[in-house]
Amino acid sequence: MPTKSTTTKPAATKKAAVKSPVTIPASPAKKAPTKPAFKPVAKSAGKKTVIVAKIDVGWGNSIYLRGIGGGLSWDVGVLMDNAKKDEWTWSCPASDGPITYKFVRNDAHWALGPDHIAAPGETAMTTPQFPAW
Repeated sequence: MPTKSTTTKPAATKKAAVKSPVTIPASPAKKAPTKPAFKPVAKSAGKKTVIVAKIDVGWGNSIYLRGIGGGLSWDVGVLMDNAKKDEWTWSCPASDGPITYKFVRNDAHWALGPDHIAAPGETAMTTPQFPAW
């Protein structure tokens, strides 16, 4: 008898289930810090050289500063800020070095006495004297 030739089919193999890559949710974006409406004075802001004139020059008058260093000039005065009735202030970065200065009332009448010197980072408080009007 003739033999039947049997062809066997290969066994069906199961395909491994392919999982889609795991999606990791992105971390929420970090918000940039908001700047305050004012700039607080901090030690990290750097030192300043501050010059203060303690004098009441009367209503309508001003104190100017002339000198060398910190952007000052002997030729043109810089108006000081009137912080209080009897207090005028001016400041610059301490990195500008020492400052030699003199007060000038209304940028026309020089204070009496010698020039003053403020060391870098120092607050120099002076009570200038001016000649009588």
